[in-house]
Amino acid sequence: MKEKVSKILGKPINHCQLITQSSSTAIYNCDNKVVAKVAVDDPFLVESEELMYEYLSANSTLPIPKIYKREGDILLSEYIHHDELDQKDAELDAALHLANLHRISWDEGYGFVEDTVIGPYVQSNTPYDSWIEFFKRERLLDFATKAYAEEQLPEKCYDRLIALCEDLDKYLIEPKKSSLLHGDVWSGNVLIHRGEVAAFIDPALYYGHHEVDLAFIMMFNTFGDRFFERYHTLFPIEEDFVEVRADIYNLYPYLVHLRAFGEGYLPYIERILKKYGY
Repeated sequence: MKEKVSKILGKPINHCQLITQSSSTAIYNCDNKVVAKVAVDDPFLVESEELMYEYLSANSTLPIPKIYKREGDILLSEYIHHDELDQKDAELDAALHLANLHRISWDEGYGFVEDTVIGPYVQSNTPYDSWIEFFKRERLLDFATKAYAEEQLPEKCYDRLIALCEDLDKYLIEPKKSSLLHGDVWSGNVLIHRGEVAAFIDPALYYGHHEVDLAFIMMFNTFGDRFFERYHTLFPIEEDFVEVRADIYNLYPYLVHLRAFGEGYLPYIERILKKYGY
């Protein structure tokens, strides 16, 4: 790998250490200066990541790694020095950054300028004027149908989820304007240094309802009470968000995890459907 990275950068690299590997990507730390992300089968995974980082750099103040270069299935970015600290040590800083991100809206409504990726999967970002229709069709129905086709989602559960989707307007609300979402705020994607957020990595960008990022944070316990208290002072959270909408929004990441990791995530989906009477 060091030879490939050296050739792309045009300067010598002494050592590249594999950090993590999945069925879709491999990530290397090269001399604590460069991160090399390699798409195993589909170059779109790194093409999309490059696009998302460039979009964030041009349109937001979110701290992210610099992109050095992409060549084919290899994306080279800045290595971010970070501490082995709990993300909760930077809750207040994270709240500020995400509230600022969520203030960015899009005249086209809900979706994005291109399809993006979450984990190993493509996210369809066809623009919609309606947030509820976008979330129904491009998030829940799209991933549920694919999970069903892949025999990860049983037919009865699939039918129950479709029934919930038909009633989404009973639970979800149309925001006054769209918000730019990171889309994948779990602890592994938030790098902390000296009590502040050094970088948010691996975005899964699109424009949606800001509550989606908040629900995701709740699902993974990325941040605690101090985050939500601070965020609320910057970007008010509706009182019924947790009870009425958070679980519905988290059906999407549960479907992503069901497809990626299997039936262990099915009980979470069934619990949410049962909660709403489906």
